[in-house]
Amino acid sequence: METLYKWRMQEKDRLGRMRWRLIRSPMTEETARFWAANNNKVIQRVDVPVSGAQKPPASAGATARVAVKS
Repeated sequence: METLYKWRMQEKDRLGRMRWRLIRSPMTEETARFWAANNNKVIQRVDVPVSGAQKPPASAGATARVAVKS
């Protein structure tokens, strides 16, 4: 299986300034370049390989709690 990477794309905000936004789905190099060409976007790889076995968190807004022994 090919390595999946996180990517970010460049786009304009409401005020016309260029901003970087993370792309939610991890992609291979080839898929990301194909996607960027078809959508006319500038992309950049975030150098964090993502394994296919990782699960997304149960809820996006939840924070982890740590039990502390006293």
